[in-house]
Amino acid sequence: MLKEFRLEEQRSVDDVLFPLCLGLEEAVEKEAFFAWVVTQGIEWRRLLLHHGAILLRDCPIDAPEDFERLLDDVGFPRMPYVGGAAPRTAVTSRVLTSNESPPSEPIPFHHEMAQVPNPPAYIFFYCDLPPEHGGQTPIVHSHQVYKRFVGIDQEFAEKVERTGVRYVRVMPEEDDPSSAIGRSWKSTFLTDNKDVAEEKMRQLGTSWKWLGDGNLLTETATVPAIRVEPRSQRKTFFNSMVAAYTGWIDSRNDPTKSVKCGDGSPVNGEVLVQTGQAMNEECVAFTWQKGDVLLIDNQLVLHSRRPFSGKRRILASISPME
Repeated sequence: MLKEFRLEEQRSVDDVLFPLCLGLEEAVEKEAFFAWVVTQGIEWRRLLLHHGAILLRDCPIDAPEDFERLLDDVGFPRMPYVGGAAPRTAVTSRVLTSNESPPSEPIPFHHEMAQVPNPPAYIFFYCDLPPEHGGQTPIVHSHQVYKRFVGIDQEFAEKVERTGVRYVRVMPEEDDPSSAIGRSWKSTFLTDNKDVAEEKMRQLGTSWKWLGDGNLLTETATVPAIRVEPRSQRKTFFNSMVAAYTGWIDSRNDPTKSVKCGDGSPVNGEVLVQTGQAMNEECVAFTWQKGDVLLIDNQLVLHSRRPFSGKRRILASISPME
């Protein structure tokens, strides 16, 4: 039912197209499409492992409810968005808005929720309204980034692989959409009860301090910065170091203090800035079209967001390890 098409921005990574682009061979009714989708769970997971990401275009996916149905019918389990930093709004029972930070602000490359002990296995995006200009969601293979990272400073790379990293963030009491990391502690932990929030932080291994203005200072447990992806056995740059050091900035947070090595020592900021530049050199950034769906293997691929003008509505959903 779907056939490959070529995208100008596509890359070949280790002789494999990235992302894989699929579109309908011919027009079909929506119900016929979804009846076929139900059979694709194993195949789409195989393709995601091989390519890292899949772009679906010109399929009969016209609304957030269709996007939700697609994910459910393919068999991607639902996962609550607990622990993420971005301000978001629920659209359906499993679909959220993507990061609602100001359009003028770029969002650095990151694996979704790499700062928590159990990040999602997959993240999905749906283009409900493409922006007038800009607003791409660039993607890059994490193994390629790891190789560039080692090439920039092998000693620091070996240190963070050995020690892991910790993330420090001050969360507001209420969502702050003016900030890329403005998700409140209430939204982060899905509660307005401090005792419940503390129990969830305890389960995550997060330490905390309640501040007098209602804000919450948190420091995560030490989590890996370099991981061996178990299916491919490749090392990945699985962390949010670059995103934290270059992008976690608002009236409450100093990005240079947002990430530290697992032993408590400072990170090498110059290396992280250079690694961010390398990500931009290696990435694929295509122009969104209405109805596009981008499926990403979050264990293999990082994503980001470029600034944009005009209205833009990209929706997101995540799925756990199976």
